[in-house]
Amino acid sequence: MIKIKFINFILFYLIFGSFIYLPIEALSNDTHKIIPKYILKMEEIASKGDADVQYNLGLVYSNGADVEKDLPKAIFWFERSAEQGNILSQYKLGYIYEKGLGVEKNLDKAYEYYLISAQNGNADSQYNLGIFYRLGLSVNQNFQESLKWYKLASKQGHSAAQNNLSLLYEEGIATKQDILDAIKFYRCGN
Repeated sequence: MIKIKFINFILFYLIFGSFIYLPIEALSNDTHKIIPKYILKMEEIASKGDADVQYNLGLVYSNGADVEKDLPKAIFWFERSAEQGNILSQYKLGYIYEKGLGVEKNLDKAYEYYLISAQNGNADSQYNLGIFYRLGLSVNQNFQESLKWYKLASKQGHSAAQNNLSLLYEEGIATKQDILDAIKFYRCGN
């Protein structure tokens, strides 16, 4: 996860580093608000299909970085990126639908996005699927599935997954009660 973020940062810097300090002078067509040139350049590249730039543009609009926060635009770019297999965009869309940010809350859609992202190795999505299965959110409660997803996230160093995994071992849920394994995961998760 950290490696992917670092690669995205390097990619972003290499593509847009020279644009960061350009003066802000572009006007948006719809609101007559000023938009930094580097964001216009990002939109140009994203519209040509670059999934990483689409993801980063989704972040810009979802966080309101140098532009007014615009969740519909953020979702648009996350969706374009997710369609191309970007696991970070898939995770973000899962989160957006789980929390109902700019859209109606939809746990089924959140589950679908988390599942795709988790199957491709995203630890945050794996952790969230562990929660979905443990609590029975949009799926039948299944402690074995919860254990499976927590273990996958835990192997990637996800501390919250390690903590929840230790709870399953301590309580003997979905596995035999094993205090030693519980202690091991408590130590990893803190």
